[in-house]
Amino acid sequence: MAGQLLSSKVVVVEEEPQVRGIPSLPTSVAGAVGITERGPIGEAVLVNSFEEFQERFGGFTANSDLALAAMGFFENGGSQLWVVRTVHYGDASDPATATAVRSFAHLTSGGGMPTPGSITSWKSWEDEFVDDGDTLVISVDGGPAQTATVQATRPSVVSAGAFPTGFVGGETLEVEILEMPQTVTFDAADQTVEAVAQRINESLRLASATVEPGGLIRIQADLGGWDTSVQVVGGTANDVLLFPTDPVQGAGNVAFSAGVGPWDIVNIVQGSIMGVNAWVEQDGRITIQSNNFGPGSSIQVMPESTLDDRLGFDNDLHEGMVAGWAEVVRVEGKDPGSYADRIQVEVRPATSGQWDEFDLAIIEDGVYREAFPNLSMDTSKDRYIERVINDPKTGSLLVRVIDQMVPGASAPGPQVVQLNSGNDGIMWLDDSDFVGSEAGKTGLHALDQVQDLTLLLVPGRATSAVHNAMVS
Repeated sequence: MAGQLLSSKVVVVEEEPQVRGIPSLPTSVAGAVGITERGPIGEAVLVNSFEEFQERFGGFTANSDLALAAMGFFENGGSQLWVVRTVHYGDASDPATATAVRSFAHLTSGGGMPTPGSITSWKSWEDEFVDDGDTLVISVDGGPAQTATVQATRPSVVSAGAFPTGFVGGETLEVEILEMPQTVTFDAADQTVEAVAQRINESLRLASATVEPGGLIRIQADLGGWDTSVQVVGGTANDVLLFPTDPVQGAGNVAFSAGVGPWDIVNIVQGSIMGVNAWVEQDGRITIQSNNFGPGSSIQVMPESTLDDRLGFDNDLHEGMVAGWAEVVRVEGKDPGSYADRIQVEVRPATSGQWDEFDLAIIEDGVYREAFPNLSMDTSKDRYIERVINDPKTGSLLVRVIDQMVPGASAPGPQVVQLNSGNDGIMWLDDSDFVGSEAGKTGLHALDQVQDLTLLLVPGRATSAVHNAMVS
């Protein structure tokens, strides 16, 4: 054959017919967005089996297209599924507007003395970013709402120069924002007030420039408070722009709006709200308590507050109790949703036999699901109720608890309470709840952080808007 191919002739070579294979795309890693019985909202969670999906997101419901899809995915060889639970949002760009609500109930305890109305934030924190004008609106003992307002005025300086500038290029403006030196270098094209303001905005960090009436420029810090400052130090450009060179301090009742601590909030509340006492607990949470005792005493953080969610305050009415009976522990569904309306919490005498300890059992649909023995209300103990129940690895899969920090209260006695008032947040669902928002990382955009997806699912939402979002 080799010799024949060297000569000028036609040689016919017959071979067995073959079908060319086309490599398939692996589908072992998928992302899914949809409705689940429970689970975190707007967060991509990796599950590696259908059993793990059920443990984290619950089982089949009337709206369980996603549960069916997950079961089919793993039964057909899928290995990794990134799940995003969605609900209806008031604004898809703001995750805080999710309409799902946690079920809740309270465990009560007796202490022998009347107790005051009191509220303790459900989260602890060290520094929080606040804005000038943020509020806690509080009703004390059923009276008119009172407002505690954060004041964090941002410092600024205003130019006095005229335009056009006559810049030839290379002129500089030396500025200190929050005592950090910065330099703005101008071009010859920066002749108008608008061009100069734009150049300043492109160059400065933690500050912005705006054009004021009369053709003046205001440089203002992005953060406020009495420990913030702005100063134009000098520079050749200031010979024309004529900014004052004295330092200008911010003002308000906080030092620095990007680092407000619990004691700052306590001081603002005590200086603004009549009839209360407030303090910071050892773990960083804030307690606000009425100065009165008994059933006429109450504290309620109103929903029109702007800081309630960020600081961890609910909007329930917290009333004092007669003869010492007080709501000492708030029990909530671990995740928002009506699934927890089927949950009961039972308090039993401690297995250890200690008088200041107790056992806690979680009952779902009449079946005992979880048990936590020998819990304590003492924050210094290893078996402190929040430390045990809320532990992300070994705690409850169904509920979370919030110690109400009632002064002098003993451990809750034997009782069974039913959680209620949960809401799945699936009324008025529309395409935007599934598509989500890049800014809020909701819906499909919660999967933006996942890089190795080869399959994307949105079960139960076969609309053109959702399909377009899936391929874009």
